[in-house]
Amino acid sequence: MFSWRSRSAKIIAAPTVGILIGALGPLLMTVDNPIGHATHLAVSGGWSWAALAFAFGIAGKSKVESAILAPVALVVAVISYYLTKVGQGEFTTLDLNALPAASPYVSWGAFLGKTFFWCVAACILGPVLGLAGHLAKDRRLRSLPFRLLVPLVTIAEMSERLRTEASLQGAVAYITWSAILVTALVVAIALVGHAIAASRAGSSARQVKNRG
Repeated sequence: MFSWRSRSAKIIAAPTVGILIGALGPLLMTVDNPIGHATHLAVSGGWSWAALAFAFGIAGKSKVESAILAPVALVVAVISYYLTKVGQGEFTTLDLNALPAASPYVSWGAFLGKTFFWCVAACILGPVLGLAGHLAKDRRLRSLPFRLLVPLVTIAEMSERLRTEASLQGAVAYITWSAILVTALVVAIALVGHAIAASRAGSSARQVKNRG
């Protein structure tokens, strides 16, 4: 009974969290204060979506469950993101042939095109990230690359954003991306250090056992 309840909770949680993450980024974009803007930059980054899929990979009790939960969360997040954009007028346009009496309308073709593209990407990358999250639960040294996946993705993305976008986005973006980069570096170093220490401790324990 507990197992069924646990699985049901995860099945509900994947789309629920996806809806929240997808909508949060566009909604925070309209908040006119540094904290809201910084949160928007963090939530809307590719690393945070990778972390979302990775987290549901960890939550899965089996490889199959992890490979399903992760893309479900991502696909729902994509749909939620672009539906929120529709509500904000992102895809609203005018028929230039009907000016000056043209009425604004939603370009559903553009909406469906972007949504479909990123849903396909979610279906391809989601299972990979989900499986990585599941395999990261193994505390042995060989699983270290899986545990490092999200920090390394974050480091790569933030480094690129700081190199190409920070000068155009302003101080809040620079500080936010720098803080995320430093945090990812610290996490990566900590994971490597913990894995090495655990491996050495395991080797020492085995040597003592063999001697005994």
